Parts: sequence; C-alpha cells; structure tokens
Amino acid sequence: MSNTQRFKRPRALIAGSALALAASVAALPQAASAAPEGEECVLQELPMPKGLYFSVVTGMSAEGSVIAYRAYPAGMSSDERYPYLYEDGEATAVPIPGADQILTDVNEDGLAVGASWVDGVQRPYAFEDGELRELASNDGGAATGVNDDGVIVGIAGQGPTVPVKWVPGQEKPVELPLPKGATEGGARAIDGDGTIVGSYDDGAGTSVPYVWHPDGSGEELRLPEGVDPATVVAYYPSAVAGEWAVGYLLTQDSENAVRWNLEDGTAEVLELNYAEGINEDGTVAGTVDPIAAVADEGGGVTYLPGLVDPAENWFGDMAADVSEDGELLAGQVFAGEDEYGYHVLKAVTWDCD
Repeated sequence: MSNTQRFKRPRALIAGSALALAASVAALPQAASAAPEGEECVLQELPMPKGLYFSVVTGMSAEGSVIAYRAYPAGMSSDERYPYLYEDGEATAVPIPGADQILTDVNEDGLAVGASWVDGVQRPYAFEDGELRELASNDGGAATGVNDDGVIVGIAGQGPTVPVKWVPGQEKPVELPLPKGATEGGARAIDGDGTIVGSYDDGAGTSVPYVWHPDGSGEELRLPEGVDPATVVAYYPSAVAGEWAVGYLLTQDSENAVRWNLEDGTAEVLELNYAEGINEDGTVAGTVDPIAAVADEGGGVTYLPGLVDPAENWFGDMAADVSEDGELLAGQVFAGEDEYGYHVLKAVTWDCD
C-alpha cells in the first residue's frame, strides 16, 4: 500500500534539466510505452469533478477496491484541494476543511485517512461511513497510513514530530519508540500484520529509514550495498507489504527506488527512479522517467501506457500503487499543458489482467 503525503518528490531533478531529460528519453526502449508481449494494461482516467482539471492518486486499498485521489482548481488558483474516494465506478467527495487537503491511504472497508492545514497547523483526519473526524494529537499532525484492521499511523506534533499509531477503540495516539539519539520521527505506512515503516532524524540532520515490528521492536533499514553514505541526500521508505518495503534513495549521483526484504535484511536499488507502492509479491509501482512502470520481484520492468508520446512527456507519469494480485495499478499521467503553460496531470488506473 502506498501513501503520498507531505513529503514531496523532488521533481526538479526531472523538469529542471532539458538535456538530462532528453538523454533519459533517448535511452528508453522504442516500445517503452507498452506492456510486454502477452500482457495488456488498459489505461482509464478517474472521474474529474466539474470545474477542476488536474488530479493525482494519493492512496489505494490493498485489493484495489477503493482509490483515494485529489483534484486541483483550474490554474492552481488557491491552496484548496479536493479529495475523492473512487469505488465501484463512483467518486465520492471527502469534505476535509482547511488547505492542501489530502487522503494519504484507504483500507478495504473504505476507512480513509489524511491531513490538511487549518489555521496554520497540520491536522490528522479519518473519514469513514460518510463521517469525517479529526484524530486526537499533540498540537496537530498527519495520518499517513491505515491497514485493514483500522490501525492508523502517522505523526503527531508540529516540531519536533513523533511517530504514532491510532488504535481502534483508543482515542489518544500511541507513540512509537525511537532509538537513542533520535530528535524526531514519523511513521509512513502500516501493513496488515502491524509492521510499520517510517524514519527518524538522527540529530545530525540525517533522515534514517526505520521499521517497527509487530512485537514492538524496531531497527534501521540498511543502505543497499555499494552506496556511499556520504553521498546520500534523501533516503526514506514509502510503503510496506508482507516481507517487502519500498522507498526512495537520492544520492549526489542518482535517484532510484529501493526495495527492502524485511525478513533477510537486504536492500536493493531498482531500475525505477521513484516508487511509492508495493504488494506482498514484491511488485513495485513507480516510474522510469518519464514513463510509469512496474518492477517485479526479480527487478524486471513493465512500462505502462500514458496519454502523450514519451518523447513529449517532459514532466513524467507515475504508477503510485499496485493491488495485491498485481492486476490493478493506480497513479497519474502527464496530459499536456494548460493555457498558462503549466503541466496537467490526470489520475488514472491501469487494468493489467
């Protein structure tokens, strides 16, 4: 399960250099926008609310029955965002107050979680059975993940932040333990068995990926072999499923998705430049800029169709999540520019059965 939250992808690495982008497009296979022979992935746009024009997927349930996405006002005319849940062919608006509203995750029962900024404070929310509620926190926070048991994870506080979980039946959040020397931290995603991934600040300004096991123990997530710690700019996990977790590694030389095997403690750099979703088979949803792509357990890459020719895609498409059976993916694709020359993204699904 993925969760797109307040930690944003450094898109400047993609759009900031025309030469670098041209080189990456030239290096892609001629038929990179299509799935491999014998497999066809059909793209479908999610409903676009009237008066809005731009949308991105922000979460999906494990089986893919519920998708969270948000739409933006034309011309980015305000900080207000419009979260929606898509289920059984219908989109339902989720009326979160404030600004920069987002649903970061949703479970199979339709329990969706997220956050928004209200009066200058980020606040965590949950939406279930048509009712929105603010989650208890210490001076605000954000809900970033939820599993099918209804356990919610995220952060509490505005700085320093602490990683927390909200357990059904308990109003107050439970603080997750941080290792000695940590100054703050946050939880990003939770699996069905209660495994949680996130990160903490080591006191020297370095963000360290971390996993909390169901028994309450925790440990750092290692760097892949051959990566020099001195070159790391950003490093964090985004999602967890079964024995697998996936995240992002930005060094002074490259940006790549990283996949961890939580059982054997290994880490590997993937061909994907970025990824946010993973399932229990180790299938990872992400992008090989500028094309949305999926990496299987062995690292093989499937490219997904977009709305524009890859050679004209200067912003990039991304698969944000993948269902447990691997047949449904959700994300967003570049759809061109608006009248002001700004990029336009469309929230979509790919049906790969």
